[in-house]
Amino acid sequence: MNKPELNDVLAKTKIRKYKSFGGNTVEILYGAVDANGKPVMAKEDAEDGHGTWFGIEINGDYRMLVWKHSKAEGGNTEYGTEFKENALDTLKEQLNERTELARKLENMLREGVSEDAALQAVKDAWTKITVWNVPLEKEIIKRYEKALNAFEPMMAEIKENAAAKSDLVAKAKNLLDAENFKNARNELEKIKNAYHEIGTAGDAKDDGFRQELRQIETELREKQKNFNEHVQASRGEAETKKEKIIQQTKELVSNATNFKDTNTKINSLFDEWKAAGSAGHETDEKLWDEFNVLRKEFFDARQKFFEDRQEQLKKSGETKQKLIEEAKIIVEKNDFSRNATEKMKDFDKKWREAGYSGKDINDTLWDTFTKTKEAFWAGKKKIFTKAVEADLEKAENELKKLDREIEDLEYRLEVAPNPTMKKDVEDTLYVKKNERIEKEQEIEDLKKKAAE
Repeated sequence: MNKPELNDVLAKTKIRKYKSFGGNTVEILYGAVDANGKPVMAKEDAEDGHGTWFGIEINGDYRMLVWKHSKAEGGNTEYGTEFKENALDTLKEQLNERTELARKLENMLREGVSEDAALQAVKDAWTKITVWNVPLEKEIIKRYEKALNAFEPMMAEIKENAAAKSDLVAKAKNLLDAENFKNARNELEKIKNAYHEIGTAGDAKDDGFRQELRQIETELREKQKNFNEHVQASRGEAETKKEKIIQQTKELVSNATNFKDTNTKINSLFDEWKAAGSAGHETDEKLWDEFNVLRKEFFDARQKFFEDRQEQLKKSGETKQKLIEEAKIIVEKNDFSRNATEKMKDFDKKWREAGYSGKDINDTLWDTFTKTKEAFWAGKKKIFTKAVEADLEKAENELKKLDREIEDLEYRLEVAPNPTMKKDVEDTLYVKKNERIEKEQEIEDLKKKAAE
């Protein structure tokens, strides 16, 4: 803004140069009057009703900091900044703060400080300072930005160095798992030589990396010492354990009937294998090949079993659906002839031969088939006498129950997990089949009676 016009020819102006910010302070005393109310030249300490305009001037641009209006204007006070009467002092303090931050950044650059947190702390402090737009501030900003522009590439280089050194340390740590300690120590020397060719990663990180490498070297020597003392005994123990695991796996694969249980046991043996330790490179490879062949044999057999089982379930479902459709046709035609009756009986036989169709559709198909058959036999019952009809219905229902029980027993026979359970199921199945034969004979006799 331009120099304030206060409409007072007697106004007194004081101008002071300030190198601390590269401009002038301007103080204007105006609006003084004597006891008779006539305008006079203002005096600083006089009670003459004068007002004071105080601010800074830079290259003809005036900025108000504090304006205490004259008594004639009401005597109120205006502030040009949030810092009120302390604006000038704050300006000087904050310029000093900026100078210190710029200097701190330069020192960090010289010392090779690369921590993000340290740089961010400087940046955060910098952004909190008020921008005054004074000449000295602009010089400080240039100084700060120059250091910042140099600092960030240096940080990038240091980070790159840190990443490279971290990779080398990680490679060195992997050597702790090596079986050939001589080769491992040779590799560690190569890593150390490569490490020394990389520039700094910052004092703190460099110290940490060097400490890690020393620790790795110490651990490697200790491991080699322990290995040499115990290697033969531990390898012999590992070989014995793995040979035992192979033998157990052979028995499981040879006698696998329940693939789910066998799979769990083989996976458990695999965990034991991994925990058994090393039997030496060549021995491990030989034993692993033998073990893995057995595992593959089992997994292939399991895969084939489930594929065959799925195909069997699919065919069973298709067969049963076809039987249902044929049975529905007979019912819809109200055909209760001897030929139709034989067909319906034959459907039951074919249904049993079709086997299990899977938990998703087996019960649904059975329910539909049962309802269709019930519709047939309900129609046929009308041609029987009441007495024969009641006896026949009872016998047929019992036969249906036996069919379901036999079907269920046949499925349980397939999936029986051990010989004992299998024998129990076979005995029960034998009894049920005999009961079914007797029940069929009873039904046949009833039908003959109804036909007479």
